[in-house]
Amino acid sequence: MDALADMLRPYVENPWIQSLGIFILSLVLTVVARWSLRFVLLGLAEKTKTEVDDILIRAVKKVVTYSLPVIGLMVALTPLALQTTVPHRILFSLLAVLLMGGAIGLLDDMSKWLERNWVKRTASTLDEDLLPLLRKAVKTSVAIVGLLIILGKWEVEIAPLLGALGIGGLAIALALNSTLSNVFSGIQLILDRSVNVGDKVQLESGEVGVLLDIGLRTTMMRTYDNEVISLPNSQLANARVKNYTKHDATIRSTVNFAVAYGSDVAQVKRVVLDAISELDDILQEPGPQVLFLNMGDFALDMSARVWVDDYGKQFARKLEMMELVYNTLNKNDIEIPFPTRTVHMKQ
Repeated sequence: MDALADMLRPYVENPWIQSLGIFILSLVLTVVARWSLRFVLLGLAEKTKTEVDDILIRAVKKVVTYSLPVIGLMVALTPLALQTTVPHRILFSLLAVLLMGGAIGLLDDMSKWLERNWVKRTASTLDEDLLPLLRKAVKTSVAIVGLLIILGKWEVEIAPLLGALGIGGLAIALALNSTLSNVFSGIQLILDRSVNVGDKVQLESGEVGVLLDIGLRTTMMRTYDNEVISLPNSQLANARVKNYTKHDATIRSTVNFAVAYGSDVAQVKRVVLDAISELDDILQEPGPQVLFLNMGDFALDMSARVWVDDYGKQFARKLEMMELVYNTLNKNDIEIPFPTRTVHMKQ
């Protein structure tokens, strides 16, 4: 045994043989890791309902396949005790590029998964526009960070570069201030769920309509005159908006009317309530109402109210109810007054 050890010692202590052994070991580890990821972990991941674990394992498998041999080469350089660090720096740069490529590939796969499973389920196009923008921003950030790490390894002074990037980012942010404000306001609208596509809303300026789309910069609303209004997201997020749809689509339709002084209020309420109760497509709970609201200057102010199950029916029911109330009052000889003024003149 001693003789065998003495015979092998020159070979074992040879730095080139040690380096070759380390590199061969890294290749073996690469094969084992790749086999484990492909046939064991990936097989288990395919049995789950989500695709996220499949995407992660495939990304790791790709990175391991190319990164482990490079790491093995880096470790294999140690026994050689080279006088220059250039080979080590080259391998480090190559490893950084491989890791950046793996991260960018993972981002692409995850974004495609989000497009298939999340983006298409939402009615808004904000996420459809925002996801590619975020993907490009993150990929650019990963590439910049990787480049800075590589430059630092090559002992390149990166402080001036960081300063230039900071100044450039500040200039871009100032130039795109209004655009970024609209983008972040759109994200706020989506996250808060204060308004959604399809909601009937009344703006602070008085326009009423249905939201068609919440985009990256603007929100589109169609009024009941078939006019499309484009609203910057920042204005919509900071404005007082009346939402007729949250959290219940049922809505009340009201017709205010007046009868002359001296009218029998109980009779008015009875005949009008009987009439509006026959309207089609109204809710019975809450049921129709006729209320005596006020004794005005010239008349008794009253109100007829019904509920419908969708805001789209409100205006049609209001028109129908207005005509019905008018005809009912005339049919029952109930006077509908108009403003009058009595003038007393001295003789």
